[in-house]
Amino acid sequence: STEMIEEIKKIAKTIVKPVEDTFNKQKDFISDASHELKTPLAVIQANADVLEGDIGKNKWLSHIQSETDNMGKLISELLLLTKIENVDKLRKPEKFNMSDHVELVVSSFESMAFEKKVKIENNIEKNIITENFNKDDITHILSTLIDNGIKHTKEKKKVVVELKKSKDKILINVKNQGEEIPISEREKIFDRFYRIDKSRNRNEKRYGLGLSIAKATVLKNNGSIKVDYKNGYTIFNVELPIH
Repeated sequence: STEMIEEIKKIAKTIVKPVEDTFNKQKDFISDASHELKTPLAVIQANADVLEGDIGKNKWLSHIQSETDNMGKLISELLLLTKIENVDKLRKPEKFNMSDHVELVVSSFESMAFEKKVKIENNIEKNIITENFNKDDITHILSTLIDNGIKHTKEKKKVVVELKKSKDKILINVKNQGEEIPISEREKIFDRFYRIDKSRNRNEKRYGLGLSIAKATVLKNNGSIKVDYKNGYTIFNVELPIH
């Protein structure tokens, strides 16, 4: 009956609310803590730079500067993630040539791929014009996935970026030749701070936030993101609906 359905809905809301409140408090804490950390970190960074001017290059001082740089990047990512999650409105959509933009983003990673001895290729459908998205959002999603792809590709293997339009959707695939992500891990890699190989990622100063931010940006655009493995390629598949 209708009354029973309404009662079940009320019970469900009562059960879910404490979980939702806890999650919101956690997000607020991360945001507040990140803001508070920015100032002391900036002071440490400034003092380390002044000290370098006084004593010159020093191994231990370089360690301090390197770690403060890494922490600065982490704080920036945390703030970006909480901003994306807490803002209901999207960035203002703009009309642009998606094909040209994706090609430009891919080309910006050529030097990184060369340094890592990885090939980077693209398969981009020409002249996809869209008015539904913001360039910065597309840049961020792509950059995160390409960066991730290059870092997990074996030497002399390749990363392929694909773009095509399919009826009412924009489809972006970023594929890389690397180790298969176990099926049990494929949803978890989008969780903040999640790392499959903790020791390797710690050594590379990677904190597991990039994919979380990319997913949050995709979801804000009412899209979906998933990871698959086929024919030796790990494939990140993004679908963005055209309204």
